[in-house]
Amino acid sequence: MLYNKAMENETKQNQNVFDRRKFYNDGDSGKIFLFALLLPILISFIFTLIQNIIVGASGIEGDSITNNIWFNTAYGLVTAISYVLLYVLYNKINKIEYKAINLNFKMKWHTYLLVIAIGVVSLFGVQYFITCVDNFLKLIGFPLQISSPDMGESLTNPQSFGIFALSVIVTAVIPAISEELLFRGVILNGLRTRFNDYASIFISAALFALMHQNLQQLVYPFILGSIMAWIVLRTGSLVSSMIVHFINNFLVILFTYLQNVTNFSMALPNEWWFYLVAIVLLAATFGIIYLVDRFYFKHKSKETVERSSVKTSKWIYISVGVALALFVFITIFAFASAAAG
Repeated sequence: MLYNKAMENETKQNQNVFDRRKFYNDGDSGKIFLFALLLPILISFIFTLIQNIIVGASGIEGDSITNNIWFNTAYGLVTAISYVLLYVLYNKINKIEYKAINLNFKMKWHTYLLVIAIGVVSLFGVQYFITCVDNFLKLIGFPLQISSPDMGESLTNPQSFGIFALSVIVTAVIPAISEELLFRGVILNGLRTRFNDYASIFISAALFALMHQNLQQLVYPFILGSIMAWIVLRTGSLVSSMIVHFINNFLVILFTYLQNVTNFSMALPNEWWFYLVAIVLLAATFGIIYLVDRFYFKHKSKETVERSSVKTSKWIYISVGVALALFVFITIFAFASAAAG
């Protein structure tokens, strides 16, 4: 009887493994994007309540709390943890195998080096173009968020090595893991069951840009998101986009720290030729990516994805609709606040 009971339990376990999904679908993409969009808003609301409670109890100015390094560190950690928990719980509830994100460390050493190089190129080749975009936004009256030494030390403006190290962990290492689990892990793979690879790359990048809910942070996340989605599909590993994501965030923090400590700056004069340089570097970046794709990744991933035969999930439309509505509202509010002075 004990033998039969053991056999029955083993059969149930095998059946549970068999019943687990091995791939995400576009419905998963829509739901995860909606959660990834709303979670930071909820967390921001909670932290604002905490801030107001502290202000009311102690009389400390609200800006002092908002700009406090440890307050911002807590916010960043809570957001990242919520993303990881979302990934874990969603897979568990929907009986999806965790390896569906293709977290594969078995890449060749020269592929790792190439991924690192792509991360560096994607920053240096795009940053001046983004400055051009910022200049345009400033011209039309959008309030830019620019960090400077005069703003005091913060996670985005480290002036000591200790805060620099903390910033690397909070704004480079952790987001490179938590955000990639959702956007290039779940969302990109889910979109591939509905759309072809190129459409999936650009749609996932657009969702990644919309997640930031900031007009100033729209173009660069889209470009970077496209590059990271492309590198994932070419290497067949989510590890590659985590590396690119980390390198981009790390270099931004590194050069901000170096500027604060040594006055070293890579900024160029705002002359007519600056815009030409920006366009040339952007074109060169995509030229390099094309050559890498054409010659290094000529034997592209042979992974096949079964296309869904049903209509596009309503969750795609719902999540995109919510994101666009919030984005338009936040953008209009930003312009109105700037106009009001």
